[in-house]
Amino acid sequence: MADFRVVISGGGIVGLAAAHCFASRDCPTLLLDKPNATSSIGEFGADLRSVALAPVAVSFLEKLVGKPIPSSFIDSMHIWERDGSAAITMAAAEVNEPHLASVYENNELTAALRAKLPSQVTVHESEGISAMHGETHSISVDGLGEVVPELLVIAEGSRSRTCKTLNLSYQLDVNLDQRAIATIVETPKSHQNRALQLFGPTPLALLPLSNPRLRALIWSLPTDEAFNMLNASKTAFLDKLNRATEHLVGTISDVDRRLSFPLSHQLLDDFNPQPNVIVLGDAAHTIHPLAGQGVNLGLEDVRAAHANLQSMPTRLNKPGYWRSFNAKRKLRALAMLRLMSFFGNIYAVQSPYLRLLRNAGVRWVNENSPLKRQLIREAMGIGPIANVL
Repeated sequence: MADFRVVISGGGIVGLAAAHCFASRDCPTLLLDKPNATSSIGEFGADLRSVALAPVAVSFLEKLVGKPIPSSFIDSMHIWERDGSAAITMAAAEVNEPHLASVYENNELTAALRAKLPSQVTVHESEGISAMHGETHSISVDGLGEVVPELLVIAEGSRSRTCKTLNLSYQLDVNLDQRAIATIVETPKSHQNRALQLFGPTPLALLPLSNPRLRALIWSLPTDEAFNMLNASKTAFLDKLNRATEHLVGTISDVDRRLSFPLSHQLLDDFNPQPNVIVLGDAAHTIHPLAGQGVNLGLEDVRAAHANLQSMPTRLNKPGYWRSFNAKRKLRALAMLRLMSFFGNIYAVQSPYLRLLRNAGVRWVNENSPLKRQLIREAMGIGPIANVL
């Protein structure tokens, strides 16, 4: 049996960040990552999957790797409702910050985190954990055999295989009957580091990439419509997308190949279901990508776990040690899930009277500078509410 204090199942952004954290406390760590992952690099040369990270998340990751990680930036944002008469515009300059957020291609961010993994971390390509043995506290790892860690960290993403193996239950598990389409689009004009967020029954976001003419698109559609758009011709896809964006970015002229994944809201009953198990990121909580908060929320989990390690006991599976972490992180995830559900429900109703109220509210917020500045700070993770939760 191999000797590791920590086993982390999941080699994505959250799992890699967690590996850095436990290694920083001199914990021999085994990181399990799936082999031969399908490439998501598109025809334009960019990763079809991108993530927008708040400044606090960026600062945390750069401290872990010890250097800046190249990215593109969001300096301003335009938020509107389809067929609406009002919009909110946000700019980093309004709160005296250089950027609202940083945008990373998934492959580049994971490569940067992996390249700087400390020597305490051993990476093993594996499909994951096939069994956990309660009597010996050992786990069976595909391709490696049995390992007896003090702590198992599950960071496998939504619909986690290991959560299923452990028969973990969910407080919330809602199939939204929607799918997200992720791709890259090209526009004739520069994006000028401006992001766009469209609310409504089929919300979408456009994020600026390093190439000033390329933007990452995430578009939520009903399941049947999503499959139709996934397989639509380039001309048909662009026609519908340009109508959806109301040409606010000019005419979108080209689109890369498209990826799609199902959308759901999930919340585990317990992020620390056993003294020797904690669950992080989308494996613990899955939210609609409406506001791009999924990875940010997962990195908050990692930051909370890292803070918990400042008073690290002799054994990481000490009964009760992770209970405060569980309570705080579950409260934060539940609050975010409820907020996303609230926005989704509000904008799903197409009553003209409700649209009138929404437009009036949006206009009021946009013209109320103190309130808008506070909302910007909260979205950036530097406001008092974000710090409390």
